[in-house]
This record gives sequence, structure tokens and C-alpha cells, in this order.
Amino acid sequence: MKQDISAQFVMREGGGRRYERRTRLALAAASGILFAAAFPPVPTGVTAFAALLPFLFLMEDMDSWRDAFRWSYLTFLVGNAGAIWWISGWWGDDPWLKAAGVAVNLIHPLFFIVPALLYHAVRRRIGTLAAAGAFPVLWTAWEWLSHLPELSFPWLLLANTQTYDVGNIQFIAYTGAFGLSFWVATINALLFVMTRQLLSGAWTLRSKRMIATAAMLLLAVLLPKLHSSLVMRHPPAEEGSVTVGIIQPDIDPYDKWGSGDTPLGKLKGLTAVYDSLAVFQPDLVLLPETAIPFRILQHSYGDEWRWLRRHVDSVGVPLLAGFPHTVWYENPATAPSSARRVKGSDLRYHDYNAAMLVEPGEDIPQIYHKSRLTPLSERIPYLDALPFMQDALSWGVGISNWGLGEDTTVFRFRGSEVSSGIWAMICYETLYPSFVAGFANRGADVFAVITNDGWFGPSSGPYQLLQYTVLRAVENRRAVARCANNGVSAFIDPFGRVRQATPLYERLGIVRSIPIIRERTFYTRHGDWFPLGITVLAGFIMLFTIIAGHYRK
Repeated sequence: MKQDISAQFVMREGGGRRYERRTRLALAAASGILFAAAFPPVPTGVTAFAALLPFLFLMEDMDSWRDAFRWSYLTFLVGNAGAIWWISGWWGDDPWLKAAGVAVNLIHPLFFIVPALLYHAVRRRIGTLAAAGAFPVLWTAWEWLSHLPELSFPWLLLANTQTYDVGNIQFIAYTGAFGLSFWVATINALLFVMTRQLLSGAWTLRSKRMIATAAMLLLAVLLPKLHSSLVMRHPPAEEGSVTVGIIQPDIDPYDKWGSGDTPLGKLKGLTAVYDSLAVFQPDLVLLPETAIPFRILQHSYGDEWRWLRRHVDSVGVPLLAGFPHTVWYENPATAPSSARRVKGSDLRYHDYNAAMLVEPGEDIPQIYHKSRLTPLSERIPYLDALPFMQDALSWGVGISNWGLGEDTTVFRFRGSEVSSGIWAMICYETLYPSFVAGFANRGADVFAVITNDGWFGPSSGPYQLLQYTVLRAVENRRAVARCANNGVSAFIDPFGRVRQATPLYERLGIVRSIPIIRERTFYTRHGDWFPLGITVLAGFIMLFTIIAGHYRK
């Protein structure tokens, strides 16, 4: 017998709704699928504006904390699995990477449960409409707080769904990416209120509250677009330009750490494309993350280091390359507790995932150590406090447990037009807005990204990390040169438009002149003022909720 659809939306006493189990499953799955479909490489992000709508309806059916917990977990388990299924590196041979990726997909949904439970608390004590108004605040506050610690994994921020629509996102030069998350969450909340009130019969299409809410929704949609159209008519002031060459060597990320060719042979293979780009007279050439897969600055590789120095001198073009850098601590008392120990001695050391700038005529390279490391894949979180976990991370390739850098290095070099500062963020560091802005504040006129996304095969991963860099360009109004081992390499302009994106798994080089911009955006100067304010507001909301719940009892 055909069931009346209105039976699915019967109001219960207290404002909730009664759903059958299969309806709950459908709502959780719908929300998770829409959430996952909003992330690159899907080239719109439009589903993000309705991704949380089924979830908010689902939360109305939650009477207990236990139900809120398990149904929230299911929703975002689906979302995580759909968006970052590739993270285990199924194409490779490293068992640790596979295990770490599975762990991330199972553990990371727990982070989304926190704003869900906060929303559940507000809804039970104050009511659904008030909770819907608080939802964007709670969601954005938690996104910001959860991205701060060493265990963070800010890959699935709502902001990261909007990187293709540069005509809507220019306002993040004021608010940073968390303003974008707040915007997306607000549209979800407004759609939920309108839909809920219409289905329950509390509002009609012509009621004043419906019209007012629709007007708010219209403004939320149009104002960012209007602002972006005005901003993009007036490019930021340029103080010259720098011509950057990008080498995409397309070396298997697993094989490059093996014996195979000699270290000098590996260097010569890398510099072959460097030599070919030199005919375009670039001011700088980039090689990707750990492109030099051995500790070239150690004495044991002195011949290789001298060969590279002579080669850069003869070509005359500065070379910025990723490499493993070892720092030794002869005095054990000065060594961090996470430093490794050489067996049979007091010597301790750290290996850093690093970048160096080798300039013609300069004997000593400028060096930067990667400061934001992927939890579990690159480093055990809080290893200085848990040194006994040192050997728990054991890669099948490369170097296990990188040291945590604390550098603030901005590379300085002289271009053909003007001297410039460039900062090379390494792979995962792209995900941290205020961290990146700090380098623009310290004099980075141009951004570079050096990365090795080949661990994840021809999946969504390389495209997602490319697109997330768009937000860093817009926040700081900086041009970006992105160099990836297996692709995608590209240039990104200060408005976030991607140029000369390369195909995956092709050995090639590209060259482009990009602007030097020294003006600092509001976000560059003031950092995370917006999410900080939102977090304070979230604290007041929860305090009011506790007080209201006390007096209600």
C-alpha cells in the first residue's frame, strides 16, 4: 500500500520528527554522498550548499546522545570514504601507508561528531530554529579549533569545496578560508529552516518569516558574487615579475628511494630537464618534494654536492629542490626527545623533509624544514611527548618519522627585474591558512609549492591538493608556482585562477612569468580574526545553552 509521504514528516511533541530506520539510513547516506561530491575533482562544489540539509533533518530525529553519535558517525563515514578513499595509496607497495589511510578514514569522521553533538545539545535545550541559527557558528568554530593541534587533518573543510568558483570566494582575502566555511554552512542552515517550516506547515510561501528568510538566502548567495566581480576588475599592484620554471620529473615515488641508479646518476637525471628549461632564461627553477632522495649535504655525499654546485654555477639559474636534511645533536642534553639515536653512541639526529635554494656563486644553500606534517603518514603526533613511539612508524620506502621543523625561512634571490622573496610550502602545508599567511607577512612575495602526490596514483588526491592551494593564493593575493613530482603541476594567479595545469604522469617542464606582489591583504595582516571571533561566539552560545537547560529543568 502506498504510504502518504506526509507521514515521514509528522511532528512529535518537543519539535522532533519520527523517521523509520530506512529513512535515517537514506538521510545519512544522502548527506555523506552530497558532502563527498562537493570536493575536487568534481568541478563545481555546488552540492556543498545542500550537503548538510539531510543531516540536519536526521538530527531532528535524535532523542539520545548515543543516537546522535552513531548517526553522525555514519553520515561522515560515508562522506570521508567518498572524498578521501584514495589516501591509503592503494597503487603502491607500502603497507604502513595503507594501514594509516584506513585508520584516517575510520578515525577522521569522529572529528565531525563534535559539532553534531553541540548542535544536538542546543536543539534539545533551546529549540530547532535557534539551533539552526547557531549551526554555522558551531561548525566553523570546530573546524578552526580542530585544525590547530599536531593531530589535525584539515582536508575536508567546507571551504575546500569552493575552490573552482573563484568568482564567489574573493572575500576570503578578509576572512580567510573559515569565512568561506561559515558561508557554506549558513546557506545549508537557511535552506533547512525554509524546508522544515514549509513541510511542517508552520510557514507558507507568502508568510513574512518565509519571505525574510528567503531574502537572507538571496543576499548570502549574491553578495560574495558581487564583491568578487568588483575585486577582480582591479588586480593588485605588481612590483615586477619573476619567471619560474617547474620540473615535473615523473619519477616513481617508491622506486626513487631504492638502490637503482647511483646518487650522481639520479642527480644527472633531474638536471636534464633543468638544463632544457635554462634556454628560457628563468629566474628560478623548481624541483619537487624530496626530488633529491638522499642526504646530499652529508659528508658522505660530498662529491654529489660539489657536482650539483658546479652545475648550478655553470647554468646560472637558481635551483629550489626538495631533499632530506639531517641535523645532528652531539650533546644529548640539547636534543629533542623525538630525535633518533645512533646505535652505540651518544649522537642523536633528526631527518627533516626540507627544501633548499641553491644559487649560482653561493656555497651555502638556504634551507627550510617542513613544519606541518601529515599525522601517521609522516610523523607520529606529539612524538616529543611520546618518544617511545619513535619506531612505531616504519615506512617501506623513504624516511620514517620526519622531524618537526620550526623554520620561518623565506628564500631570497635576485631575479632579472628585482630581488624577491619566495617561500616553498611542502605538500601538506598548503592546508593551513594562517600558517601560510605568516610567510606572506614575513616577506614572501611569491609562493611555491613542492609536493609528491604520486603515492596516491591517478586518483582525486593530486587534484584536491592542487585546488586547495587556490585558497592560499586568494587569501594572500600571491601568485603560486606548484611543482609536483608526478603532477599536477601548475601556476595559480593571485585571484586563484589555475594556469598551465599539467597532466598526471608525464615528464616535462613548464615556464611562466608570475607577478611579484608585496601588498598584504587584511587576512595576511590579521590572520584568523574571523574564526577566533566565531569561536568566542560559539562559547557564549554553549554557555547560554547550559544555563537555559538548567532553568528549563
